[in-house]
Amino acid sequence: MKLSLCCLLVFEKAPDMIIADEPTNNIDISSMEILAATLRNYSGTLLIVCHDSLFVQEIGITRTISI
Repeated sequence: MKLSLCCLLVFEKAPDMIIADEPTNNIDISSMEILAATLRNYSGTLLIVCHDSLFVQEIGITRTISI
């Protein structure tokens, strides 16, 4: 996931929206930090499904929907 996301954002034309379902599952701490920094700097729309509230805060999510 991390590599795919970084590759998408390096290209001249990044996608308008990224949908990530539990992006922090099964990754180590350093990968999580890289992923958070990448998503934090992303200028498009993010739809994140995540139970990790700290990660959600780290990437700067300001609107949430709780079900």
